[in-house]
Amino acid sequence: MLAKGLIAATVQAMGQSIVSGEWAPGSILPTEIDLASKYGVGRNALREAAKVLAGKGLIKTARRYGSRVADKAHWNNLDADVIGWRLTDKSSHARYRREVAQLREMIEPGAAAMAASNASAAERAKIVSLAKAMGESPSSDAIEEDIAFHLAILEATHNTLIQALRNPLEVMLRTLFHADLRLHEAGLSYDPNPAIHVALASAIAGGRPEEARHIATAIVIRGAEGADRLEQLQTGEEITE
Repeated sequence: MLAKGLIAATVQAMGQSIVSGEWAPGSILPTEIDLASKYGVGRNALREAAKVLAGKGLIKTARRYGSRVADKAHWNNLDADVIGWRLTDKSSHARYRREVAQLREMIEPGAAAMAASNASAAERAKIVSLAKAMGESPSSDAIEEDIAFHLAILEATHNTLIQALRNPLEVMLRTLFHADLRLHEAGLSYDPNPAIHVALASAIAGGRPEEARHIATAIVIRGAEGADRLEQLQTGEEITE
């Protein structure tokens, strides 16, 4: 029986190779023998890993040509692993970060408005508590509180389809917020801005959906600004405040 850890490690390595562009979409992957040698695994482990990657939409397999990298449009871009690989790929991080910001702008303001209308008393109290717990300075602890705050808002919508976005959003936020922490450490103007989160929590707790929508939009726009700063870092441009 193959060790699950070995298969998972192979999936991780191959997934990162595909997302980084080592093999372009549409290209045929090397032979099983070559891939097994590259990753230091047996052919059985490689085949199991390929099944997982096919399930994530990254590759397509056919007897006549072997395995081929799928077009990016066919990737399961809400899969937690795919999100993580794309956000940690330095060559495309800023561009993908902007896509995440656009997705968040479509989802989170509406979710905040729904939470203001639908949240229970306990959920409203939890959202307020999480907002107040956020630290004034960027830190790993503040990141976890920030993530919990945003996920609590999704839960408070009482919409099962929106709640289903919890796992991919958690991966996106954790990766982005840690990147923001690195921005801060590089001397750039990142801060968690707990005040705006407290304002959003207050709007939700007070049952003011349009105010919540407006504040949530402002929070997401700050994330898009972080993408611009990262892109400037990658291209060597002067950082503008």
